Amino acid sequence: MLTSAVTYLRMVFVLLGAGVALAFMILDFTVVVLITQSNEVPLAITVVLATLIPAVPIACLGLIPGVRQIEATAAQTLLETDFPGGLPGPAHTWADRRRTLVWFVLHLLAGAVIVVLVAAAIGAGFGALGLIATVTAFVLASGLGYALGLVAPGLLGPSYDERIARLESESARLVERNRLAREIHDSIGHALSLITVQASAAALVIDRDRDFAVNALGAIEEASRSAADDLDHALGLLRDNGRAGRTSVPDLRALEPLVTSVRAAGLDVRATTDGDLATLPVVISREAYRIIQEGLTNAMKHSTDRTANLTVSVSSEELAVRLSNTPARARAKRGRGLAGITERAAMLDGSAEHSVVDGEFRLDVRIPLTAGRGDS
Repeated sequence: MLTSAVTYLRMVFVLLGAGVALAFMILDFTVVVLITQSNEVPLAITVVLATLIPAVPIACLGLIPGVRQIEATAAQTLLETDFPGGLPGPAHTWADRRRTLVWFVLHLLAGAVIVVLVAAAIGAGFGALGLIATVTAFVLASGLGYALGLVAPGLLGPSYDERIARLESESARLVERNRLAREIHDSIGHALSLITVQASAAALVIDRDRDFAVNALGAIEEASRSAADDLDHALGLLRDNGRAGRTSVPDLRALEPLVTSVRAAGLDVRATTDGDLATLPVVISREAYRIIQEGLTNAMKHSTDRTANLTVSVSSEELAVRLSNTPARARAKRGRGLAGITERAAMLDGSAEHSVVDGEFRLDVRIPLTAGRGDS
């Protein structure tokens, strides 16, 4: 034990408490001496004052919110205390402040014990009693440090409400992370699919159909620019420094340009709309755009006859999207596209179902309009 660094670190922690306790003890002793010099003060009042003089400032210090963070940092560094969920911050509630006060008092009491033993060792001189008091102070300091390390998580650690708040914050962070992953997958994936299809087509016909090749290169340029804007938007959200607003997120008002770009990539999309898409709540319109974008991307990858049918209907109750391509081609591997579509729909209390009927792949998405009225 004597060769372990943590033993001496525990002693240092207890000695820090001893230093603070000694300051209060000197203050208390000085005031008591001044009071007892006057014969007019009753003994009972002297005892009460001797108790209150250190107790009041100790209580005031222990209830300061920042004391918990300071004590927790010292406990983590010197006692090697592990706080689940990370280092505690300031104590914001009275319950946390009271727990911190209990810890602060225990820290000072442990230090006061060492002060008394050191004083006894000094008073005993270099004899056997002095040696015994010194060794006792040495061993007890390490033992008290060990004991304080055991109770530190309970007195300085996060409360139940703080743990719940941290879990909610972590859950919100993961939800936002998944949302950004879907945004990047759907927008960048769609652009890369367009680029791949157009580049392949241009390479095949560049010698015999120069106009088509030029148009394909133009579509590649537009898709690359759109992908760069979407990526800049996503990175802006990750940086969270206000730059995310520079690029607007597309919604169903941009459905026609989306369909046009997919047609330019070689997929014959027969699109029909029923209802006014511009009246949809913003959040529903935005998520529906991403759903259709991902669905069309999948159709470009898997439709063998290069055709697809898209129907978007708006009623007073819901937004319905049906996307089909025929015939369906067996997929070598499953990606994240359909899972992302399902997650987007579920996030708005909607549903997304896909099936293969008579060789035709069908994707049906329904989103209730009540889900986004607060964001319209």
